[in-house]
Amino acid sequence: MEEMPRLGIMDSGAGGLGVLKECLRLAHGVRFYYFADDAHAPYGSKGERDIAIDVRSGLEVLQRCGVRAAALACNTATAVCVEEMRRRFPFPVIGTEPAVRPAARAGCKHVLVLVTPRTRDTARFRALLARERGPAFTVFAPPALASAVEAYAAGGPFPTLSDHLPEGSFDGVVLGCTHYTLVGEAIAAFYSAPVFDGNLGTAQRLIAAAGRESCPRSGISDHRKGALTTSEFSTCDCESFTKNEVIFLNSSKSNKNLCYEQTFFKRLMPKNVVIGKMDEKFF
Repeated sequence: MEEMPRLGIMDSGAGGLGVLKECLRLAHGVRFYYFADDAHAPYGSKGERDIAIDVRSGLEVLQRCGVRAAALACNTATAVCVEEMRRRFPFPVIGTEPAVRPAARAGCKHVLVLVTPRTRDTARFRALLARERGPAFTVFAPPALASAVEAYAAGGPFPTLSDHLPEGSFDGVVLGCTHYTLVGEAIAAFYSAPVFDGNLGTAQRLIAAAGRESCPRSGISDHRKGALTTSEFSTCDCESFTKNEVIFLNSSKSNKNLCYEQTFFKRLMPKNVVIGKMDEKFF
């Protein structure tokens, strides 16, 4: 039987779970490796060279896993070093950027763009804003919101948004950090405005880069096994074409993987996924 294609997702912590959720919604029969670089988190306040070193180390882990493509499910990592990583690795490296264009295309006129301090200061982010002429953008970089969301994902209290977000009236909010998307509904309610993120676009590009169709196989010809027809094809064999597998990895080698698994199942509730485990000798 054909081996499951392997795709990688990397973030400094739990933020990329939103990208993973979209991938699982689109893909079928794929093994995803989710690498959380929690030993070096958060990225949003680190220097660019340090971020590039950490990202390279994480992608090297995913390379050892045999991935066909990998997503940097981190706006900061993308802004700082995605081009460098694309030159360094033999597989496609997909970035995640603040969804300012979708906000502009939705007709928003006064847009709040929430990013990390490091993303705010990059030339890539400034160029991204400069390409959109329509809306008036207000950029704000909460210094501690990503860390608060990370703590929440690990079982802590829900962040008090008023402690992190600016006051103001906006008709659109861009969530320029994947951690912020995990509390996106609450941010939308806080401003009574729609929110925009890049999770779906990143997931679509990752799956496309791997050459994986985003729909399950269907039809009798696709369900044949030797001389057996669809009605005789075992449920177990059929599920191997549709069930996704997720393997959680983290750089600190702590039990934080368990937190992510519990967060993922309890709050994001994927329906077509099983959790896999790496051999303990992998690291």
